[in-house]
Amino acid sequence: MGKFRLTMACQLGEKIAEEAGYREFPVEPLAIAQSKEITVQAKPSDVKGISGALIFAGNDATLIYSNEYDNLGFENFCIAHELGHYCLPGHPEEIIQQGGTHLSRAGFTQNSSIELEADHFASGLLLPTGLTRQFLGETQIGLQGIIQLAEKAQCSRTAAAIRAAECSPYPMAVIVSQGNEIAYAFLSEAFKNLGKLSYLRKGSPLPESATLNFNGVPENVFAVRQQCAETNLKIWFDGMAGIKLDEEILGLGKYGYTLTVLSSDELADDPYEEDDEEAELEKTWTPRFAYGR
Repeated sequence: MGKFRLTMACQLGEKIAEEAGYREFPVEPLAIAQSKEITVQAKPSDVKGISGALIFAGNDATLIYSNEYDNLGFENFCIAHELGHYCLPGHPEEIIQQGGTHLSRAGFTQNSSIELEADHFASGLLLPTGLTRQFLGETQIGLQGIIQLAEKAQCSRTAAAIRAAECSPYPMAVIVSQGNEIAYAFLSEAFKNLGKLSYLRKGSPLPESATLNFNGVPENVFAVRQQCAETNLKIWFDGMAGIKLDEEILGLGKYGYTLTVLSSDELADDPYEEDDEEAELEKTWTPRFAYGR
C-alpha cells in the first residue's frame, strides 16, 4: 500500500467535508451519509468483532456502525470509515463483486488496502488539514493536545493522534503498539528532520521504557491509564542521544492497544512548510487494489 493512495483517500475525505459546508469542528459523518441517501443503522448488540459494514442491494446502500462502546468518537470514526468505502473510487465495485456486503474493522489495525484507504478517508473527513493545523497551533503540545483535538472533533483518539502527527508544525511522533510490539508509527515532517532516523517496523519490540502492563483492563475501556516520562531520540530511533523528548503513553484499552506520543516543548518552534504538490496527484489517481484479506 503506497503512501500516494492513502494521501489521496485522506484528501477525498477532506474534500467531501468541505463540500458539505463544514468550516469548523465537529464534522458530522452521520449527516453526510444521510445526505447521500444511505440508510444508517447501529449494528445489533449480539454481533461482535466488527466496527461496521456497508451493504449494497440494487440501488440502495445500508451503512451499519458499532455503538457497543458508548463512545461518540469511535462511532463517528466507524461511520466515516464505511462512508469511505461508499465514496472511494473502486470500493463499491469491489464490494459488489464480492457479493455486496463488506464487514470492517476500522482503526488502522488492518493491512488490506481497502481497509487502510477507508481509515485514511475517515481521518481526513473528521480532521481536515486546515482545521487540524489551526487547532494544534492553539493548544498544548503532545498527548494532552491530541486528547483535546479528539474531543473537539468528536473522533477517536487514535485518529486524532495520527492526524496530529501528519499536520503538526512541530516535531511529533505517534506510535501505536499492541503488547510489547509496534503496530505502526506516524512522524511529523519536522520530526523526520531531526536526523537520519531508523524505521519503526511492524512487529519490532518497544523500547523497554515504553512497556506498560495493561493486564485486567476491560475491552470496553478506551483510555484507562496514562504515563509521562523523559526519553531521547536514540532510544526510539537510533538518533542523536542529545535530543530529549517527552514520552507520553496512553492505554487505549480496546484489543490491548497503546498510544505513545513523542514530542518536546523545546523543539516546538520548527516552522511547517506546506507541500502543495500532493494536491496535484489527485488528477492522475486511478483505482488499483492489492488486497490482502
